[in-house]
Amino acid sequence: MEPEVDSVWDLINDSFGRYPSQMKIIKYLIRYGFSVKEKYDMEYSIYSGNVEVRPSSISEAIEVDKRVVVQVIKKISENKDLLSFFRKLRPIADMSSASSKLLNLGVIEIRAEDPSKPGIIRDIVKIIADRGIGIRQVIVNDPIISEDPIATIVTERPLESEILMEMKKVNGVDTVSFV
Repeated sequence: MEPEVDSVWDLINDSFGRYPSQMKIIKYLIRYGFSVKEKYDMEYSIYSGNVEVRPSSISEAIEVDKRVVVQVIKKISENKDLLSFFRKLRPIADMSSASSKLLNLGVIEIRAEDPSKPGIIRDIVKIIADRGIGIRQVIVNDPIISEDPIATIVTERPLESEILMEMKKVNGVDTVSFV
């Protein structure tokens, strides 16, 4: 049986919430789609897709002790619900950094007054769609794992400034900017 999303966050908080270094690792794994899978015979490791990522690489990237990364892997592997969740994570390419200049695509970033408010992305996407502009990618940072959640939308071509002004009027939007 698959764990429910709410119960996974509760389980993550129960398992790692009292340990800031471990929670930092958990948020990093989720943010970048690193999975935890069995390497061989009940030995588990961190993966980006099918590429193994060494604990020392994670520890250097986020400045935590390598032993703490190993502890996190062990805790995940010993809990079937955590393992079920982390086994299924996968990395997704964020095209926004390279898109605007190299590929002549449009990139906008949206910050919400309250990131949990429903309908903001729907209203922004409708503004774009009403102009017949295709969307190539939408990435929304989860406010639970990101201190500054941003929604990034990559469009098939750069957008005009009047679209930006209309997006700023959407209920719940704090800022909209071209990247």
